[in-house]
This record gives sequence, structure tokens and C-alpha cells, in this order.
Amino acid sequence: MFNYEYWGNEVFSHDINMALEEFLIRRIADQKLNDVAAIRFYSFPQDSIVLGYAQDTDVIKYLDSTVRLTRRITGGSHVQTGPNVISYSFVVPRDGSFKTYEDMRTFYADHVANALNGIGLDDVNVDNKASIIKVDGRPIAGHAMWWGIKSALLHGLITLTPYDVDKIADRVMLQQRKVGSQVYTEYSAIKNLPSVSDHLKAELDNRYLRELVGNAILREVTGNKYERKIVDDVIIQESIELFKQRYGKPLWINEHEPTFTEQEVEAIPGEELRGPLKKNLGYCLFIQVPDDDFKKMAQPTEV
Repeated sequence: MFNYEYWGNEVFSHDINMALEEFLIRRIADQKLNDVAAIRFYSFPQDSIVLGYAQDTDVIKYLDSTVRLTRRITGGSHVQTGPNVISYSFVVPRDGSFKTYEDMRTFYADHVANALNGIGLDDVNVDNKASIIKVDGRPIAGHAMWWGIKSALLHGLITLTPYDVDKIADRVMLQQRKVGSQVYTEYSAIKNLPSVSDHLKAELDNRYLRELVGNAILREVTGNKYERKIVDDVIIQESIELFKQRYGKPLWINEHEPTFTEQEVEAIPGEELRGPLKKNLGYCLFIQVPDDDFKKMAQPTEV
């Protein structure tokens, strides 16, 4: 379908990672590239809370030097990334290959799921309504989309090793739901998240797991036919204007300013481009999960 550029599997700071997403969106929008699409995998050197495009900062409880805060260009709500996570990013031209963003989401979610199955994970299923990939009925991956005028992005994350849930609970609001006579908490749902290391039943470090998963997805999507690209100092410098405009500015993190325009993007699914910030949102992996499914992901507490 596309000639792929592969932009590596690297660790960058929270703000650089967000700026590079928009850098690739702009690059792939360049019509001179014709049928070229981009794949990138990345992680973060330390825990980082990533807010959704139109999410209020009211969910932040406490931050210190051990965690960073940023905002992404896709919809949804807060999620923690960090060394225990691999993020994946697919950027494609709006050349008609995908008629809708649902088509693009389905295509790449299926490939990510196939790759996870290929490295030894069992019972892998895609839930496109909730924008997650599940193992044993619980999300191991979640993703979001940016449907631009000339190019489009799907990016997401996969849990490689378990989270420290108590740290997450100290940093951000975690919601609860009453389903029937019982309360189900996001705290317990995150505690129950599957991870690649658990399902492989092996003591493997994050770097090895990141390379294992990234290579499997790259092979699944491209058939190992791609042009290797490097995020070097030149690319970082080319992204400097994005730091100045968005990702290096407190106004972007606090207010999502400057917002995107209709000349840049057709849709950020689930969001208004210039609408008010949304308050009191739950954790991103679960906000689109219906109650009947959520209660299977979390431990109940009697009311």
C-alpha cells in the first residue's frame, strides 16, 4: 500500500517525542513524497503523563522531578508512559488508501495485534470501538488518531512490563464506576493490565522487549521492506519551530493553545478543535470501555 520510511525505535524526552509526531505529519503531507508513509517506535527516559488534546489539567494531583507532563495532538485522556512502555506511530498520506479514519485504525490495530500474537502472546483481540487491543480481555495497548487534511496519524502504546500503580494514583486522578451494587476502580484495572513480559513468562529488560515488539510490528506492517531514517541533530533542528509553537510552551500543556485549524486537520476523533477543555476524565485506556467490559477488567468493591 505504501513505501515505508522507518524512523527507528529510540528513547527521547516527552517534548521531543510529541514534536516528532507533528514533524512526521508535516513531512508525509509533502506531496513530493507521493506514496510514502512513516513508522516510528519510541519510549521515554522517565515516567511521563500525557494529556489528551482537549483534556483539562484538573486530573493532575501531584508532580515532582520523577515525572514529566506533556500534551499530545490526539484525543482522549491522560495516560502514563515511561521506560516500561513502547509507543508506536504510523503516519500516512491522505491519498485515498484509507477512506475513513476507522479504516486506518482497523488496518494498523490488526497488524499490531498480529505482531503481538506472533511473538507469543495468546488471546489477542482488537476492540476498535474502545481503541484498544486486549489480551485475556484486558487492554495491553491503546491508540488514538489525528485525521489531517493531507496526512493522518495513528499512535499508541503497549505495556512491556507492569506499572507501579501506586505512583500513578499519586500523580493523577483515577476514576471509579458503580456497576450494579459494586464499585470498580481504575486503580485495580491498571493493576490488572497485562504486559508483554508477563505473557512471555520471562525476566526481560525493557530495552530488549522494546526491540522485540518494535521489530515484530515493523516486520508485520512492511514485510521488512522500508527505507531506514535516522532522527539525528538535523531532524531535531528541523523540529525546533514546533517546540517554539507548541511543545516547549506551558500554554500548550495548560490550555492546548495554539489549537489546530480546519486548514490543518479534518478531525481529531472525539474532539472539537477549539472547544473547551474537558474536565474529570477517566484514564485513557478505559474511557471508551462500556461498564460490562470494564467490570471484567477491574476488581469489585462492595458499596
